Amino acid sequence: MQITSNEISNTKYMQIYLTEEELKKQETKEKIETYKKEQYHLAIFITGKENYPEILKKIITKQVELTNNVC
Repeated sequence: MQITSNEISNTKYMQIYLTEEELKKQETKEKIETYKKEQYHLAIFITGKENYPEILKKIITKQVELTNNVC
């Protein structure tokens, strides 16, 4: 499981990347509930057996491209 978080204008955002097996674990469910209670805006991405760093790299690359296109 990989978690990224950010705060923009006093709004807390969290992205969670995990497999279906990890999502079924009680420990994971408890973490998600904790973040909800802390009023995070959550995005949960369920992936296959792919490598998390590669997934994150693709997402970050896309975000940078979008940011560069806005300016």
